Amino acid sequence: MVKYPWALTTENKLNWSAMKKLIFPHVILPKELTQLLKSPINSNSSGPIFEILKENRGLLEVLDIAFKEFNEGRGLEKTMVALGWANFRDRFASLYIYKAIHGKFPLKTDMGLVKDIQLLENKFSEMSVSGNSRAFLLGFYLKLAQIKTQELEKNKFLEYQLPVDLLYSILKITSTRAEKIDWIILMVYHFSAALGDKTLTNSIVNEKSFDEIYDRMDETDKRLMHDNFLSYGMSINESEIFLYEKI
Repeated sequence: MVKYPWALTTENKLNWSAMKKLIFPHVILPKELTQLLKSPINSNSSGPIFEILKENRGLLEVLDIAFKEFNEGRGLEKTMVALGWANFRDRFASLYIYKAIHGKFPLKTDMGLVKDIQLLENKFSEMSVSGNSRAFLLGFYLKLAQIKTQELEKNKFLEYQLPVDLLYSILKITSTRAEKIDWIILMVYHFSAALGDKTLTNSIVNEKSFDEIYDRMDETDKRLMHDNFLSYGMSINESEIFLYEKI
């Protein structure tokens, strides 16, 4: 079984009951990359991507240096097209992960830094809308949240670990694709942590609404869910989840 290294715990092995203690921190995510990860991207067009990136000249310089090994004199925009959006996106994200760890941008990209995020995204690909990077966004947030928490707690063994296989098996029952799969994953995570995976699975099989499932949670679990949603929403600069019923 693949291990997805994300969940607040002081132990290398995390039991399910400890999941209810998970607390998400607010993390300042990079503006341009976060905006791109929230947007549907057509991999055949670089225009919308560089429309966002061109506003930050300092970032473009960082990208020019980091992607120099792929450039071959064609420029950053054509390099992105040659690599493809997903490959460019993953390498782009690796720059910020490296900076979070070492305090400065690297001279080249490192796909090893995003391997666990790719695993998370691939797991939920059949439940996500095509061209959507919301699962990647969630993984990116969790990765940076883990790094931040490790620094604050001075404990490199602290992890943010979601029960990915369990969440996948529960979500698969719905057989639907979600535009904002990141919020759905987080919602199901909190439901399962509060009520247990068997109770949640039975509720979904019996076509209970999320409102009905939510009403079964105790107040402590509801508060934790609200706080974690606020932290994630603030981190990705998104308030729609709190304003509209539909996700």
